[in-house]
Amino acid sequence: MATETLTESPHSQRFESHVAFDNIPLGESTDYNPISFTLNVRHAGFQYKRRHRTFMVGVDDNSYSDHALQWLLDELVDDGDEIVCVRVIETQVRLTDKAYQEDAKALMESIQAKNTQNRAIGLVLEYAVGKLHNTFQHLIKIYQPSMLIVGTKGRSLDGVQGFLVNRSSFSKYCLQYSPVPVVVVRPTEKREKKKAKRAHDPSRQSYIHMLAGQKHEADSDNSSMYELEPNITADEEAHRVAVAVGLPAAYDPTIKPIDPASLLRNAAGRRAMIDISKEALVVASKGGLPAEKTSPEREDSDSDSEGEFEVTPGDDILMKERLRMFP
Repeated sequence: MATETLTESPHSQRFESHVAFDNIPLGESTDYNPISFTLNVRHAGFQYKRRHRTFMVGVDDNSYSDHALQWLLDELVDDGDEIVCVRVIETQVRLTDKAYQEDAKALMESIQAKNTQNRAIGLVLEYAVGKLHNTFQHLIKIYQPSMLIVGTKGRSLDGVQGFLVNRSSFSKYCLQYSPVPVVVVRPTEKREKKKAKRAHDPSRQSYIHMLAGQKHEADSDNSSMYELEPNITADEEAHRVAVAVGLPAAYDPTIKPIDPASLLRNAAGRRAMIDISKEALVVASKGGLPAEKTSPEREDSDSDSEGEFEVTPGDDILMKERLRMFP
């Protein structure tokens, strides 16, 4: 059925009733069956989608709970989503009195009428009996909603009040203990009134004005412990950037160009040292000490000095000594 045809039809004809459950006469809850009267309806154009989402919202007779439900229908849900509406009755219900069923059906009709944008959604009403907090935790465990929406009277979060009668801390309880994300919806007129009051408050300061009159921790005497920007030179910073980005050596100022003349001098010196070391290794392997290299000028001077002395054989010296002792 096309959307245009559904829009022209009455609200009561856009939704189709599905299986309903009544566990209130049993008086006992199980892991997947709370003590509640469950109504299940779906829009005529409802179809499960890959991005199907489930939302849970609390409803009762108060205006702020109606506002939370209306906000959910107008701003958050989309075609193919499902809304689980929870109404908790803590007073004991008479098993022989079926008035709770009529009350639940009337509540379901009012919920359907709030779908003014004709969303193709599914609606589930859990008309439950039991403790408020325990019942919501139980239903969250069963349905696993993507988000929990609760209403508030419009007070600040310091004194946030719930959407059920005489349950002043339910919204705060949901924010603290809910296992799923929570949205607390405040009435529009309350938000506008609070916003206008803040705008006309002369003592109210913006965040920039608050910071202007205070000294930042990084500017204090202990600012050295933060080390927000290390003190490095421009060349060192360019070197770090070149290494991080992978730039060629021409972009790195710390890498200096090569001097060919200095390379040749260093190479000649290294070859001379290698030759000396080779000769030293040969002499040392024979058990001697490496001789000191001398220049040609030094060799000539040594040869000249050697010519100034007379060399006498040892036999001649012995013969002279015998002749002197035995003439």
